[in-house]
Amino acid sequence: MDSEKSAREERTSGRMQTCVLNSKRASVSICNYGARLISFCLDGEDVVCGPKTPQDVLADTNYCGAICGRVANRIAGAEFCLKEKHYKLVANDGKNHLHGGAVGFSHRYWHFEEVSNEVAALSLTSPAGDEDYPGQVSVRAYYGLADTQLTLMIVAFSTEDTLLNLTNHVYWNLAGQGSIDDHRLMVDAEHYTPMDEHIPTGEVRHVAESCLDLRRPRRLGGERGEGPLQLDDNYVLSHESRGNALRRVASLSLRELQLELSTDAPGLQVYTGDGMSDPPRGGIALEAQGWPDAPHHENFPAICLRAGDFFTRTICWKLRRD
Repeated sequence: MDSEKSAREERTSGRMQTCVLNSKRASVSICNYGARLISFCLDGEDVVCGPKTPQDVLADTNYCGAICGRVANRIAGAEFCLKEKHYKLVANDGKNHLHGGAVGFSHRYWHFEEVSNEVAALSLTSPAGDEDYPGQVSVRAYYGLADTQLTLMIVAFSTEDTLLNLTNHVYWNLAGQGSIDDHRLMVDAEHYTPMDEHIPTGEVRHVAESCLDLRRPRRLGGERGEGPLQLDDNYVLSHESRGNALRRVASLSLRELQLELSTDAPGLQVYTGDGMSDPPRGGIALEAQGWPDAPHHENFPAICLRAGDFFTRTICWKLRRD
């Protein structure tokens, strides 16, 4: 236990650094702790919900703005089999494994490899056996700002077959404060994966006639006579795990301000922040990723990264005023 604690302390030791990307209308702040997106300002107004100071970033328990891995979302029972070998992971969400374990990528000091006015590149090396996953994984994250669009591209490879499912866990609040209830959300998805205590049942179900139907924009606080939408669900964007074209999959709007999300990921986890405090529902997370608990469902897109292959994921956020 002492050696395990020492190894984790070594992985999380470092110094917090930030950089700022700028365009004529927008500015973005990136932190090396968790490769986090700290702020995204349009005309001086910050629409990212979460901690802003180093002390608050270190104390954060909501993965605000962080890159989550090795496997974002949940793995049921904190275990999986790969190449007929059984792996037992840390159960850090009840009996399940969440966002990479006790010390995932979100709680590591990444290294700034390149910083310019428009681009920030960060890297992280996850050693073999890290959080009990096989293979050494090398990751690079590239943030690029062009006008009012921020693009995140993540590239990774492993020395052995392993699992990998990376996303950014930024929370959005287009008002900059208060709750998200007046926001309207559209998700371009016809299917979702039903959950039982946050774990997919294995079914893929159509959104029609369900509270998860967001093919047309809906108010997150509910319309007249409705309660608020409380979501922590995975929307099906594609049954393919890789190789999809970048496409717009969601839009979040508040009055004249709109956020558009484009990605090549096969799934989008929508979390309305109901477990947050100060204030409750202070932000919404739109996590472009692989489907939850994929290793336990053969009909889900695989999240196995083969040795020598490259993992890639692209997420674009664009702010505009109508």
